[in-house]
Amino acid sequence: MAPPDEAKWMRRQRKLFTNFCNAKLADRDDVPPVTDVFEDIKDGRLLYALLEELSGQSLAPLGRVKTKGRGGKPLTRIDHVANLSISFRYIKQTTKIVGIGPGDVADGNPGLVLGLLWSIIVFFTAKDLGGIDDISALKKKILKWCQKRTENNDDVDVRNLKDSFMGGRAFLAILNDVDPGFQYAPKPDGGNFKTAFEEASAKYNVPELLDGDDEDCWKDEQAMVTYLSEMMKRLPEKAEDLSPAVIKYVDDHLPQSNDDLRRICQQPDCSPDLEEIMNRDGLSNVQVVDSFVLASSQHFDKALPTLLFVADYGVDLSIE
Repeated sequence: MAPPDEAKWMRRQRKLFTNFCNAKLADRDDVPPVTDVFEDIKDGRLLYALLEELSGQSLAPLGRVKTKGRGGKPLTRIDHVANLSISFRYIKQTTKIVGIGPGDVADGNPGLVLGLLWSIIVFFTAKDLGGIDDISALKKKILKWCQKRTENNDDVDVRNLKDSFMGGRAFLAILNDVDPGFQYAPKPDGGNFKTAFEEASAKYNVPELLDGDDEDCWKDEQAMVTYLSEMMKRLPEKAEDLSPAVIKYVDDHLPQSNDDLRRICQQPDCSPDLEEIMNRDGLSNVQVVDSFVLASSQHFDKALPTLLFVADYGVDLSIE
């Protein structure tokens, strides 16, 4: 819970990083939901889980965090530092951090915790967006992306990642560029941030890291960089009306698809048939694992629809 006299920028970043952690750890059941990142990060479990999710790697080779003290008692500060030391071993191999250690995090030092989380976010975001070297290059890449997305809106001029987003028009313009079906209708009296953040979350699964009711959210550049980078990663390149092409493909391939399904359903084990079909259709690394057929594609495009023909049937062995 934020202190009532906490500075607005600190309150905003507390909420940003709390939301960020919850968005990244939503599918994990080994850490509880984060309510206050400054408090919840102290025992080491949150940071450990966050690094695993962002890196896609297990930190187990470096050590395992304790969840309970001796005799089932609550963890002590010594336990917290020990847990955090595991994460710091990984961090020192990857992320550039200066002047902060496990003890600082165990004490919940707000400024140092924010600095640590910001360094981690920048490192992994830069990696996800193309192996960028530093924060300056990351900001330039995000700015260029925003400018391209808003270039068709005469009333939007994105020159930086702060003031240019005042009022929320730029966010609406970005969403309109992705999907012309989303009406660009900025309101002069506010509410544009809320509209944009809710649309991005509902349609593209962009986590609502910022408070849509905070009309000053654009004033925090770290918050803007963090949120805009999530938009970059999740928004498709361009929405197009693909329905004619999809319908034509289905019409052209429906007889073959029906034959494939009929052949598969006639077999007690469909794996060999599926393997043959996947190889024929250009998928790579096709392999049969137990009763499943796994394959990969080098041509997957998130902006395009994926069609999957599925046949499901059951066998009742009790019927004679």
